[in-house]
Amino acid sequence: MLTDIAMGRRRGHVISPEITPPPGYTDADLQARLAAEVADSAELQGPWHVVGHSFGGQVALELAIARPDLVSRLTLLCTRDTPFPAFDAVAAAVEAGSVDVDGALRRWFSTGELQADGPVVRYAREAVATADRASWASALRAIAGFDCSQRTPSIACPATVVAAEHDTVSDVGSMEAMHRRIPDSEFVVRAGAWHMSVFDDPVALAQVLGDPAVPPKRRP
Repeated sequence: MLTDIAMGRRRGHVISPEITPPPGYTDADLQARLAAEVADSAELQGPWHVVGHSFGGQVALELAIARPDLVSRLTLLCTRDTPFPAFDAVAAAVEAGSVDVDGALRRWFSTGELQADGPVVRYAREAVATADRASWASALRAIAGFDCSQRTPSIACPATVVAAEHDTVSDVGSMEAMHRRIPDSEFVVRAGAWHMSVFDDPVALAQVLGDPAVPPKRRP
């Protein structure tokens, strides 16, 4: 699905590929499959400034690696290029119907953001409560085993890697290591932020995305 978005004077598009697994499908290489579907079905002519968050960041990584002709710039928000095995157990719990909505929100937002109960928090609460369990579990298992770290150094475009100080999955250390594997990248840590805090502040998000015409700083 392709959706137009506007943020201030910037315009962009959100591409949401279908991730409901077909019968008999395994979770191996889910991110690569979705990246290929995005490349094949996108209605927009590249190259693009590709922005990916969390699982979407892993799809963005695969797209930048497989189709460098389509990606002129990459922004990675709270994602990682190495496995997170603990999500295997979380996937099993989701499939069994054990979903802790409030617990998920506490991992994604700060106490202040939850108390303010803004539109992004309300949207996240509804999305978790109504999510398709099979798709969610499939994505969790894909994150648990995802590892493109040996291929990450092949990314040729400029990249900005943005970590949140209190993210316990895409933690600062893992994201800094990923940044060091991407030859032309800068690394930013958002102090006081949680996994989804950047979406609760549109001004901060616009600042994170920056001006696509200005390349990121190179590491010394």
